[in-house]
Amino acid sequence: MPDKSWTALIALALAAPPALAQDLPTDQLERHADVVRQDMLLKSTLRHSRAHQKERAAQATPRQKAACAKKAEFRGQYGADHPKVRKLYGLCRNIGL
Repeated sequence: MPDKSWTALIALALAAPPALAQDLPTDQLERHADVVRQDMLLKSTLRHSRAHQKERAAQATPRQKAACAKKAEFRGQYGADHPKVRKLYGLCRNIGL
């Protein structure tokens, strides 16, 4: 038969975890997650807005403008499905050209 002290120790160990458990401040974590989500949404919206694209187009370098001016030529030469042509169209779209 197990010793009474061992039985008491085991009983105490089994009862201790619920007593020692701490609840996380879930409402605080949820509020923080909401703030982060809203911040990301705002930044994404501003990054893809028409005004931002026009601003970036004004900042486009002459080399970028020249490459974007020739994008139709590259499309005719390599085809619309060529990865580099699709990338060029995406880059030009990002700077508003």
